[in-house]
Amino acid sequence: MGGRERGPPRGRGLPPRRLRPRERPALSERVLVVIPAWNEAANLHGVVGELRGARPDDDLLVVDDGSTDGTAELARRLDCRLVELPFHLGYGAAVQAGVKYGLRRGYPVAVTFDGDGQHDPADVEPLIEAVRQGADVALGSRFLSPGAYHGGLFRRAGRRLFSLLLRALTGLRLTDPTSGLKALGPRGQTLFALARFPDRFPDADALVLARRARLALAERPARMRQSHNRHSMHGGGRAVAYTFNMFLSLLVAAAGRESDLRG
Repeated sequence: MGGRERGPPRGRGLPPRRLRPRERPALSERVLVVIPAWNEAANLHGVVGELRGARPDDDLLVVDDGSTDGTAELARRLDCRLVELPFHLGYGAAVQAGVKYGLRRGYPVAVTFDGDGQHDPADVEPLIEAVRQGADVALGSRFLSPGAYHGGLFRRAGRRLFSLLLRALTGLRLTDPTSGLKALGPRGQTLFALARFPDRFPDADALVLARRARLALAERPARMRQSHNRHSMHGGGRAVAYTFNMFLSLLVAAAGRESDLRG
């Protein structure tokens, strides 16, 4: 992706976190949480704080997608791992860069977790457990969680359309195929890191490719909260363009070649 990778900074920004009295798990047992972020400085502090409070042993990786509001600098101050893309490439490119980071370092599980505050850290563990039980890709579904925020009428209709289209094209019965909350095992990470899918609207395409690669998929309930960032990756009028473009992209992916499964 052409991004620059940075580990946690030393001696800069906020004071270093206190060392916990217990040892952290070995890398081979740890989880990498990939946080794609585009102009999320207003939300990132809260997202990182919630994740660290709920999952102190996870490694947090912020993938800054060409932000102009200081998102990358805030990630450094928060002592997160950081990948900086050279300019705004899109949500899919940010996710792929983060998954590649984890795959190269041997994390057994990578979780994609949006940087706008809509995901709940409490929903991460059931997804990880699904991967440990054999799923290659586990998705968090707001439609399996009573009382979860489902978005406006247009978004709900779009997700329903994607579910029906995905079922017709692949036989997959998923309730929330556009969910950004996912846990990926080694095979799932390999697919997301190497497959060819659009930079800006990859969600349903990735599931089509996962099906063609015979990966095991699972869904678990997840609570989605409303994002108030109109300039985020999913905000404002981008939702309309996202829906239209992903509909076309899904048709193309379903008719794709075997080479699309390789980088």
